[in-house]
Amino acid sequence: MKRLTLLLSFVMAASMLFAGGTQEERDGQSEGTVLEIAVFEGGYGRAYWDAVAEAFEKANPGVTVNVTANPEIGDIIRPNILAGNPPDFIYMATSNSSGVAQALIKDRALTDISDVIESISDRFLPGFINNPACQPYGDGRVYLAPMYYSAMGLWYNRNFFDENNLTPPVTWDDFFLLGEKAIQLGRSLYTYQGIYPSYNESLIYPAIAAATGPAGFTACADYEAGAWTNDDIQKVLENIARIGTDGYLMEGTVALDHTQAQSQWLLGNALLHPNGAWVEGEMADAPREDGFEFGFCAPPVMNARDDKYVYSSLEEIYIPAAAKNIDMAKKFLAFQYTDEAIKLNAELAKGVPPIKGAVEYLKNSVSPATYESYQIFTKGYQPLLGQPFGVVVDTSLVPRDEFFNQLGGIMSGRISVEQWIAHTEEVSAQVKDHLVK
Repeated sequence: MKRLTLLLSFVMAASMLFAGGTQEERDGQSEGTVLEIAVFEGGYGRAYWDAVAEAFEKANPGVTVNVTANPEIGDIIRPNILAGNPPDFIYMATSNSSGVAQALIKDRALTDISDVIESISDRFLPGFINNPACQPYGDGRVYLAPMYYSAMGLWYNRNFFDENNLTPPVTWDDFFLLGEKAIQLGRSLYTYQGIYPSYNESLIYPAIAAATGPAGFTACADYEAGAWTNDDIQKVLENIARIGTDGYLMEGTVALDHTQAQSQWLLGNALLHPNGAWVEGEMADAPREDGFEFGFCAPPVMNARDDKYVYSSLEEIYIPAAAKNIDMAKKFLAFQYTDEAIKLNAELAKGVPPIKGAVEYLKNSVSPATYESYQIFTKGYQPLLGQPFGVVVDTSLVPRDEFFNQLGGIMSGRISVEQWIAHTEEVSAQVKDHLVK
């Protein structure tokens, strides 16, 4: 990935140009502008992009929007990017396994779209623009715009909570008090996807950010020496350990895969588990206790007055710097945030960008719990974007696994929090040493 723009470039120079021809050739076939957009065809589908292209053409007579959508869109457009003929507009998350988006960022090959974002900045939900995902160079300039987003947190049975006068926890004190009530009701407080412990990022990352502020989370993400020895981080990790050592964890959790743990939760054996909204679809046909109704809440914080975060996924849209129609592409990008486009998105893709009020368009398109998860960002919670343990290329180091794979030992008390921190610091040092070489 580090050498994406160099690898095979001399071979690909004569590759087939995107959408069959140069811009000059396409202009010869049309009186107006032809805008080429490349779309990742994943869970949100392509129906929205076809519809929004048609709506944009109607609003801009003489403009033609060609949509190329495919699950492997990154691999499809790579040769054209290398040949200096990228699409005019791209929708593809920076986490896409093709690595194309990350390479465009690394090579500073994206268009500065700060002017577009500034013109509509008051419409975005807090936290979705001023972050490294949209401002990758830390200079206050925006190069990627947020498109689809979602919240990850704790899920519960709303009907059971209502029937037993239980309240989703806000603080860690609330969390453990709920644990005592769970025991009285013959249930465990918590379970998680034992052999896939990284699901706990929904709980741990926001708790760290709330305890230390974004700077503490960023220090961990940047593998800064001593970042994990922060006293507030230690308190968070001690609470994580307490779930297991104080008897709040569902018995057998650490040996379960994700569907097994989620099945036990649906059957009522635990009150809470970490996940994203996809759990509803993933477990649609699984047995559950009578009257089960999905509910969503944010992870706990140390103090109710703390700034509160919810770990969030984000999928971005952006414009290559070498695009032939940058001005029109900017106009198309801005169009994604109009009420017309947001409504189409909710109806056809069941997704919306992080625009104030946009979630209301989803109310009749998604389940009440998924709607509730989107609503969390209107209730004082900010998105926590980014991954403290990113992929480390050219090495066998997998720092994310090194961190979360300690959880089984932590929950059983075989590994202390101090040992967990020391191990994480050691891995961070190895990563940092590798990155500076």
